[in-house]
Amino acid sequence: MSLTNYRDFGRLWRVYGKSAIKYSSPRKIINAMKTEYAYRTRKVDVRSAPYILFVEPLYYCNLDCPLCDRQLFPDARKKSAGRLKMDLFDKILDEVGDYLYQCQIFGQGEPMLDWPLTKQIIEKSHKRRIFTLVSSNCTLFTPKNVEEILSCNLDHLVLAIDGLTQKSLEVYRVGAKIEDVMEGMRLVMETHRRIKSKTYVEWQFLVHQHNVHEMEDAKKLAAERGVHIRFAPLGGMEWDESLESFWNPNNQEWKAPAAVPGKAMYDWPCYFLWRSLVLNSNGKVARCLIYQNVAEYADLNKTSVLAAFNHPTVQRARELFQQGAVPDGEFPSPCVNCSYYERHHGGEYLGKRPAVKKVELPVLVGA
Repeated sequence: MSLTNYRDFGRLWRVYGKSAIKYSSPRKIINAMKTEYAYRTRKVDVRSAPYILFVEPLYYCNLDCPLCDRQLFPDARKKSAGRLKMDLFDKILDEVGDYLYQCQIFGQGEPMLDWPLTKQIIEKSHKRRIFTLVSSNCTLFTPKNVEEILSCNLDHLVLAIDGLTQKSLEVYRVGAKIEDVMEGMRLVMETHRRIKSKTYVEWQFLVHQHNVHEMEDAKKLAAERGVHIRFAPLGGMEWDESLESFWNPNNQEWKAPAAVPGKAMYDWPCYFLWRSLVLNSNGKVARCLIYQNVAEYADLNKTSVLAAFNHPTVQRARELFQQGAVPDGEFPSPCVNCSYYERHHGGEYLGKRPAVKKVELPVLVGA
């Protein structure tokens, strides 16, 4: 397990490095060291707090991206899951805000569909000296909300645009219009320069078979607009030959991480179980961001953050990564069949949908 596994060292600095340098405190440093020690020694009962919070402001979205969990698991969470309650977010910050380095604000919904709500999350986090990141599909920007976004102390803004033409964009960002996203990017960068915003803006370009030919032109456009562009392979198609055939480009560098049946894609343990808390808009927490819709296990309206962080299903999932013998019994789904991280226990390594269907366990709510 090494940082050399990280694909994009630039982003490692821009997000993780900056959050550590800008927002560190003795309390955060000590807590993070304890959490990292627990992660690297595979401790099941973690006596520290998570230091990264993933927050989903709302479950609604104006696009229908085919590999999004909303499409892969349409029955897992209903659209009525709604919006995050601010009194619950306040409760979370009161409990663990002093230990958090980051609040990454996105999920299965589009944060700009309720900008006032998203803005509150940013402002409340900033008051607690927490690094904030928002990811948007760039379809709903207006002169008014862009100026507010770039002047509300947001640290990092991600513009998720995966194409330069309507044809290449809509194959994945179903429902998006190229003129909207390009105007959104132009508006963001012009406003950024005009008001001398300190928010770091990043253009995220997910590479697949239908847009890989546009990468060089995207680099040129990024240079013209003055925005940093980050290319990343499109994921979410593990071991599905039909999906891989449709999405993966011939260029080996930009194919999704190799998934070999029977093996994990990454040779390190799942960090979500130790480092982070994934908060869904309905107030429930999930064991990880990858399986956000189908790994809910506790309701923070009914229990504390630290109780949820050490919930029995989370502790049992951590046992999957212990090298020695572990107690007999079932492991929680989908962790038991996850194909992403190397485990020492559990079942087969399966793609996303089979991993959920393979083992059916009840969702445990509360602590």
